[in-house]
Amino acid sequence: MLQQQAYRLFYSEIENWQLAKDKYSDLKASVSKRLEFGDFGVDIVCNPARIRSTMAEVRQKLEKMRHLPNNSLAAAAVDSSNDSCFLCTDRRPKEQKSIEVGDFEILVNPYPIFPIHFTIVYKKHIPQQILPYFGEFLDFARNLTDFAVFYNGANCGASAPFHLHFQAAEKRYFNVIGDYSTLPQQYFEVVEQDDKLTLTSIRNYLRKVFVISTADPLRAKAVLERHFMQYIDDNMINIICCYEDGQYRIFVFPRQTFRPSQFFDDNPDKRLAISPASVEMSGCFVTIFREHFDRLDANKIVDIYRQIS
Repeated sequence: MLQQQAYRLFYSEIENWQLAKDKYSDLKASVSKRLEFGDFGVDIVCNPARIRSTMAEVRQKLEKMRHLPNNSLAAAAVDSSNDSCFLCTDRRPKEQKSIEVGDFEILVNPYPIFPIHFTIVYKKHIPQQILPYFGEFLDFARNLTDFAVFYNGANCGASAPFHLHFQAAEKRYFNVIGDYSTLPQQYFEVVEQDDKLTLTSIRNYLRKVFVISTADPLRAKAVLERHFMQYIDDNMINIICCYEDGQYRIFVFPRQTFRPSQFFDDNPDKRLAISPASVEMSGCFVTIFREHFDRLDANKIVDIYRQIS
């Protein structure tokens, strides 16, 4: 069973690969807080395990990014790791092991957001894209039932926009999945429905989100194309999928822009190094700076969602 293989890979890597062992240990130093918005909440996390470089190098890169176009592709241009793609087989650390699944490989993410965090990488170096590989995306969700599988568009949060990949983490950490089951009925509006599929929007939820619920992968893809093609073409879409009770639950977040204005603020006391992707759209904001963690409050979260969603 693929999920059992994935768990075995994870525990083997954090035992035998020092970088992974250290970074997952660093997660224990994360601090978090929860902001409540009536019937739902948003979590804020300060996570040192996400740092790839020294803090000085990170600040230098962020300063360069403030003067570039507001998208992931521009951000990748100042990331030196992009010169030697960290997802390509021949460029990965020799200690990093994988599970081969068709044209993809499952890797333990050595810079985690979550206590168990995988990257699902296409074997060839091709750009980030979703439609041609949407069936595989759903298959991973169906075979990793403890997990949510997520996709970040190349212009709204993909860490490696030039190399096709998904990610996976335990679905209990994705607030939107829990909220879908617990929010009162007045939050939901049916957009399209028949005996095999329901497309619903969640209203008054700070950000725009649509939920496709179906057992039919082909119908799910058709609905995605019919309603969200503009965002797919613009690489401005985040998607999270889990598989429950024989149904795919596909959470679709169309995006207006990648980063909020606070990222580009000239005043360092107001600046926020926030680059929202699927995790943030799901209801968990991650930063590596304690001062930015302290600065994030309910009003800023509302404003950031308003700008990007």
